[in-house]
Amino acid sequence: GQSLGYGFVNYVEAGDADRAIGALNGLKLQTKTIKVSYARPSSASIRDANLYVSGLPKAMGQKEMEQLFSQYGRIITSRILVDQVKG
Repeated sequence: GQSLGYGFVNYVEAGDADRAIGALNGLKLQTKTIKVSYARPSSASIRDANLYVSGLPKAMGQKEMEQLFSQYGRIITSRILVDQVKG
């Protein structure tokens, strides 16, 4: 699939999300500068631990994103949004 350049990471602990934002927001990956910030929580169980990541390189895959963010805590779920029409 072709990445749309953004994704989501959900951590178990809110503090892990804080650390990931502090360390990764503004990081340059390939030719892109990523933005990492809190997403709107979809439920109380992930409040303050749900991150929105934009500016991901289009070649970055799910595994690479998880490797980058897993050093900041245990990830509940993560996903890179892809173009469903072009696959």
